[in-house]
Amino acid sequence: MGSAAASGPLGWLTFCYVSLLLIGGGGGSPAPLSELFCQILAAVVLVVWVGMRGLQAITDQRVLPWVAVLLLVVPLAQLVPLPPSLWHALPGRDLMRESLALVGAEDLWRPISIAPQRTLDGVLALIPPLLAMAMAASLTAAERQTLLRAIGAVALLSVTVGAGQMAAGEKGPLHFYVGSDPGVPAGFQANRNAQVDVLLIGLLALVAAWHDRAGRDRAAMIALGALALLLLLGAFLTGSRTGIALAPLVLVWCVVLVRGELFSRASLFKLRNLLLAGAAGIGLAAAAWPTRAVQQVLLRFNLSGEYRSDIWRDTLYAIGQYWPMGSGLGTFTRAIAPAERLEAISPVLPNRAHNEYLEVLLEGGLPLALAWTAAGALFLLALIRALRGLTTVPRAQAIFAAGTAMIVVLHALVDYPFRSIALATLVGVAAALVLAPPTKPGNLKS
Repeated sequence: MGSAAASGPLGWLTFCYVSLLLIGGGGGSPAPLSELFCQILAAVVLVVWVGMRGLQAITDQRVLPWVAVLLLVVPLAQLVPLPPSLWHALPGRDLMRESLALVGAEDLWRPISIAPQRTLDGVLALIPPLLAMAMAASLTAAERQTLLRAIGAVALLSVTVGAGQMAAGEKGPLHFYVGSDPGVPAGFQANRNAQVDVLLIGLLALVAAWHDRAGRDRAAMIALGALALLLLLGAFLTGSRTGIALAPLVLVWCVVLVRGELFSRASLFKLRNLLLAGAAGIGLAAAAWPTRAVQQVLLRFNLSGEYRSDIWRDTLYAIGQYWPMGSGLGTFTRAIAPAERLEAISPVLPNRAHNEYLEVLLEGGLPLALAWTAAGALFLLALIRALRGLTTVPRAQAIFAAGTAMIVVLHALVDYPFRSIALATLVGVAAALVLAPPTKPGNLKS
C-alpha cells in the first residue's frame, strides 16, 4: 500500500484542504461565517493548486466536468435577470409582483430566484466541494488511500471533540455553533444528523484505508476494531435516529470490504477473536458510559411530537405554487412561509424541508431535479463499473464510495446532508474516486 510519505505537495494540499472543510464546513447556511471560511479557503487553495499543477489535472476526465456543469447550470440560470413579461408569468410570483407594485418596482428585470442573494450563496457553497472533487480526482490511487486515512482521522478527532462537548454540558468553548442541541456530541458539525453521517463515513474510510494491513497484522486488526467501536459509540451517542438505523448497513459494507481478508479459511480464528473483542468492547462501553446519556438517546425513539410530516405537507403545497421552475436555490425559508398552514405555524420558522428531494423540487423545480438526477446517474453508472472491477478504481475505494452514497441518499429522506459543506465534500470525494479512475493504481492490493 502507498503511504503518506510517498505523497507529493499536491497530495498534501488535498489532504489538508479536505480535512479543513470537514472541520470548518459543518455549519450550513445558518452559520454564514463557517461558509465564508470555506469559500475563502477554496479560493486560496484553488490559486495554489492551479499554480502548482494547472487545470490539465482534470482536462483528460470526460465525465467529471459534466457533473460539475450539471450541478451548477440551473442555479446559475436562476440568477439571470428576466424582462418583466417573463418573470411576471412565472408561477408563484403574484405576491411578489403586488408587493413590488406598491413601490413602483414591478416592471424591473428580475431573475427566476425570488431571493437572488440566497441563490448566489447556494452557488458559492457548491464551490468548495466541487474543488475537493477535482483535487481528489487528480490524485494517484495510493494518494487517494491516504486521503481516506485523513477522513478517518478527522472523524476520530470529531469524536474526541464530541466527548468534550458532553463533558462541558450546555455551554463551553467546544460548542462552535449557536443553536446547536445542548449536550449532543456534535463534534465539528452543527447538529447530530450531520455528525453521525461524518462518523459513519469516517468509519468506512478507516476500514477502507487499513483493512488490508489488518488482515495481515493481528495488532493492526485489534487497533482497527477498537477505533471502529469508538466511532460506532460516538454515532450512537449523537442520538440521531436515522444515523443509528443506518449503522448496521454501514457495517454490512465493512464486512463486504474485509471479506477477502477476514473471511478466508486461514482467518476464521482471527474473525472469532475480533467478534469476541467487539462484543466485550460494546458491553464495557455500555456499562461504563453514564446511564443518563444512554437514556437520552433511547428517548429519541419516542416519535411523539415529530414535526417533519407537517413540514413535508407544507413543502408539497409550496412546490405546487412554484412548479415547474422553482423558487431558486437556497430560498426555502422565503417560499415556505406563505405556504405554512395556520395549525402548523410555530414560533420557530423551519429552515429546511427535512427532505432533500422535496427541497430540490421546491427550489429548483423540474430543471434542477433533472440536472441533479443526471449528475447522480453519471455517478451511479461509474460506481457500478468500479464495483464490478471494470475500471482501475481499487475495490476498497469503490466500496467507500458506495457506502458514502448510501448514507447520504438514505439520510436525505428525512434530513438535508447535501446542504452541509462538510458532507458535500465527502460526497465529492466519493464521486471523484469512481468518476475519475486513477491512471496510476500503484501497488494497492484492493
